Amino acid sequence: MRNFLFTLVILTGFISNAYTKEIQLWHAFEGFLAKVFTEIVDDFNHSSSSCKIVPIYKGNYKETLNKGLEAFDNGEHPHILQVYEVATLTMMLSDGYFFPVDSLMKRYQKKFDSGVYIDSIRKFYSAPSGKMLSLPWNASTGILFYNKRAFEKAGLDPHTPPRTWVELEEMSEKLVAAGYKGFTTAWPAAYHLEHFSCWHNLPISTYRNGFGGLSARFIFNDKERNFHVSKLSNWEKEGVFSYAGRYTNEPEDMFAKEECAILLQGANRLPLLKAKADFEIGVGYMPYWPEIAENPYNLNIGGASFWVLNGFSEEEYRGVVQFFQYLSSPEIQAFWHQMTGYLPVTEAAYYLSKKKGYYVEHPASEIAVLEVMKNEPTEYSYGVRFGDYVYIREDIIVDELEKAFSGQKSSQEALNDAVERGNKRLEAFERANTRVPLAN
Repeated sequence: MRNFLFTLVILTGFISNAYTKEIQLWHAFEGFLAKVFTEIVDDFNHSSSSCKIVPIYKGNYKETLNKGLEAFDNGEHPHILQVYEVATLTMMLSDGYFFPVDSLMKRYQKKFDSGVYIDSIRKFYSAPSGKMLSLPWNASTGILFYNKRAFEKAGLDPHTPPRTWVELEEMSEKLVAAGYKGFTTAWPAAYHLEHFSCWHNLPISTYRNGFGGLSARFIFNDKERNFHVSKLSNWEKEGVFSYAGRYTNEPEDMFAKEECAILLQGANRLPLLKAKADFEIGVGYMPYWPEIAENPYNLNIGGASFWVLNGFSEEEYRGVVQFFQYLSSPEIQAFWHQMTGYLPVTEAAYYLSKKKGYYVEHPASEIAVLEVMKNEPTEYSYGVRFGDYVYIREDIIVDELEKAFSGQKSSQEALNDAVERGNKRLEAFERANTRVPLAN
């Protein structure tokens, strides 16, 4: 792998390792992801003529963001800060903190074109004016994993995953009869509200899911979302659905230990699932309800992007631009995509991977790409942008969904309360930020 990257940087014209400036990059990568990213950075540094990128782990996404903003206030901030997608609005409202990537790249690289990025990914990290604010890097979306051995045991075709929720219900019932607990899910708010709504082209809020401004208010307590959550609640009672927790480890362990035979989780988790499981894992698209949408639309993305912070010299920014050019090259994008399971954020990287036959042996990776690229994204299908959303998602929406799953509330009561509680937070956030200009 190192030889591949070294060859690439030589071809791109970086020929000296006599760098003069250190560029700090604070990130949240751990384990295998940190290893792959460090390899990419090391090869860039080996060939850079002007700068050395210094990646520094700062904890999980939330910790990295908080430490980065605190460091900026103290004048001790990095050049580049990795920020997870739900904190995009927080960065946009941090007036004076960051240098928009579109402006930065065009200042030092006249040929920069943000249009090379996959449309739904580019739009997510762009201002209302269309200016791209941060550099997309590790983007992900959800897919369906299933246990092929369990499918065979239940008399199901191990080569045919469910495409609709109706099919998933029928297959899960057969899996239950064969001794399994049906299906489970990671990240319930992401997959059963955000993904679900985008996949069916349903608005989560007014003002284009928050992309239209801070006055957005939640409206996801309608008949379509109630129908889906009520189904999940009923399936939980029947054993067809087994809720295992709101994050990653418990649902993945339930799947890997062959308790549940179907898992909804991010496509980038496949390498880690394979390491845990001793059975062949199949993959499929996120299910949809034909009663709600004749065909699915697009899935929104998760993950993170790189934000360039203010306060550095022209020489340092030139180094950042050189590094970002390197990261955006089709070869590096394809390498990162193929090694980690994250999406390629440029169309060129996707087509390069396809041309080389990568998806023949790795269909999970292509499914995720096609879910994001399937159709031209609508105003409801390329994601959400809300103030205080980290709290709203984790402490309000998931809290209410769990009450519906456990039978403490009806699905309609839970959704109504989630909307009411969430809107109070949105209203408070709007009042607190009325005079703060959005990046444009």
